Amino acid sequence: MDTDRRRDRGAAHARRPHRAGPALSALLALVLLVTGCSAIPTSGPVGVISASDGEPDVVAPVFDPQGPSSGATPERILQDFIRAGTGAGEGYSVARQFLTAELAEAWQPEERIVLFRGDPRVEKRETEGVYQIQLETTGTVDARGVRTNSAGPSTETLGVRMVEVDGEWRIDEIPDGIMIAQSSATDLLTSHSLAFYSSNYRYWVPDARWFVRRTGVTARIVQAMLAGPAPYLQGAVTSAFPEGVTLARDSIPITSGRASVELSPEILEDATDLKLQQMNQQLEANLVGLNDVTSVEMTSGQPIQLGDRAPDLVTPERTPDVGGEQVAIADNDLVRVRNGGIVAIDGLPSVAEYDPVDPATSVSGSAYSFVNADRSALFVTAPGSQVREVLSGTGLTQPSFDPENWLWTARSVGAGSEVLALPPGGTEENAVVLAAGWLGGRIVKDLRISRDGSRALVVAEREGAGEILLAGITRSAQGAPLGLTTPVSMPVPGQVDTARWAGQSTIVASSIGIDEEAVPVVLHLDGAVETMAPLEGVEGISAGSDAEDTFYAQADGSLYRRIVTSWVNEDLAVSDPAFPG
Repeated sequence: MDTDRRRDRGAAHARRPHRAGPALSALLALVLLVTGCSAIPTSGPVGVISASDGEPDVVAPVFDPQGPSSGATPERILQDFIRAGTGAGEGYSVARQFLTAELAEAWQPEERIVLFRGDPRVEKRETEGVYQIQLETTGTVDARGVRTNSAGPSTETLGVRMVEVDGEWRIDEIPDGIMIAQSSATDLLTSHSLAFYSSNYRYWVPDARWFVRRTGVTARIVQAMLAGPAPYLQGAVTSAFPEGVTLARDSIPITSGRASVELSPEILEDATDLKLQQMNQQLEANLVGLNDVTSVEMTSGQPIQLGDRAPDLVTPERTPDVGGEQVAIADNDLVRVRNGGIVAIDGLPSVAEYDPVDPATSVSGSAYSFVNADRSALFVTAPGSQVREVLSGTGLTQPSFDPENWLWTARSVGAGSEVLALPPGGTEENAVVLAAGWLGGRIVKDLRISRDGSRALVVAEREGAGEILLAGITRSAQGAPLGLTTPVSMPVPGQVDTARWAGQSTIVASSIGIDEEAVPVVLHLDGAVETMAPLEGVEGISAGSDAEDTFYAQADGSLYRRIVTSWVNEDLAVSDPAFPG
């Protein structure tokens, strides 16, 4: 097709930033006073936000905030302005009534959403007309829908300048954004998982985002996708869309199930049929099923022709399946747990002399690995092959295979840890030590690679407390692991010692202790948390492709399976069960 043809582009709305005057520069910096938080951002729920991905434009419960009262004090104006942020209708027209005319035109309400609990405090400062709003915050949502939760008790102070307009107090300077009470978050926000390609284009990688419930969510989802992945996934996942491509209009018409997405002319620059088909495929992955969308059409002035299917076009897997079998240890050897029974692994040599713990197997079942009981050596084997020691260290974690059969583990180094990846057939000599400066001061207790190979799930101990961290995996053009991105922290109630993937967007976690009662939890990347029934003496957990039918716990010398929120004893004398990966 002729990529030089001109394409009409819808007018873009210019954003007019408003700058604070010198008297407010300190306050308008949105000072964040945090107690007990780490430098790593957190991601998770403020309440439970569980709207269905299939209905992003569902109208939220009606909030009917009132405009400013005649003769209201500055304090009352600010309190009512906060409440008015719940009214997204007509471009937040009610909230804009509390602002001066100039600020009302420039103010960007969804540039930043502050989530808070309790009652906001409004205080007058010494400078005439200057006030501050103090909030006990639980998290924020940025303009792209990326949510960051406070890791501990946090207070945020927002600086405000008030002026009199025709005898009534109005807000003349305030940071962009709205403030939403935690109790209203469920009704006002909806979650959606964006889809990005894994670095090899074989898998869809979810990226949870949050949006205000109002009309036009479909367009905002596409805008967020075009803006790129969340910070912790940058460099770990790929978008088919070139940098700089934007929506050419603020809405996406849907006719007979087909969403027409008008894009800026940059989409056609150096575009091959393969790239255009990958873009269209990514749009479908993000939109099909939303608001009755069944197909997608890309346009740029006119419909974009995709050409015949490119030979190199791959249809990515959204939910990689790891099957229903687990590898485990019975009588000091590796076995399979299959259909509620213990099955020997054909052709696999005995590993009893190595005192094995924490086994792992590749998805294909062609390779096995384990560490010895004192966690000083990592071994590999396969049916028809010998047992080989491939790595030594202190505090080696359970090995984990990625989709390309790289073998991952972590070991203690000084006061921290390092993460290593061994290529297929490799040893310590050609192992990659991943770049991850944030591991300093953290002891890795558990490391699991996602089934798409793009993310690392880490359970670490820092200053005696356990934490769950989620980091992206950067790779070379040849697919070799290079580093781990700065992670997000997954808030979890109670102590955590171990965690496992249970699908692409779900994590299961638990504390461990032979003489302790554990309360395992299911964590969803959209923020929802499920609490399981307590279980005595949990020694480990495992999970397959979901947390409904393939969530197991090892306790009291037996294997327990999740049934709804309870546990059923499978009466299997195995230890350290693990699904492939």
